[in-house]
Amino acid sequence: MVTPVDLLRYIQETQQGVTLAIRVQPRSSRDEIIADPTSDQLKVRITAPPVNSVANKAMLNFIAKSLRIPPRTTPLIRGEKSRNKTVLVTGTHAQTVAGKLHTQK
Repeated sequence: MVTPVDLLRYIQETQQGVTLAIRVQPRSSRDEIIADPTSDQLKVRITAPPVNSVANKAMLNFIAKSLRIPPRTTPLIRGEKSRNKTVLVTGTHAQTVAGKLHTQK
């Protein structure tokens, strides 16, 4: 079982908020966030296809929904065309994000 403390390995504090290290899997059967203890990235499965940034937008919206925050507070800061992405969550702290990710499971 993944605890909020385990989730802190994927979260980095910054002056603007926190960043999340993410590996995206588009065209999945459902939207979900998976914390793999053997990886340095959260796995985010998205049903959207990786065409014209549709998967990126769906991933950002899903993360915002999972954290119960407005989508405008979750910009993509790295990995526009890669499966490995970095998302900034503005105006929050690592403990808050870890707690919300833990309760959404």
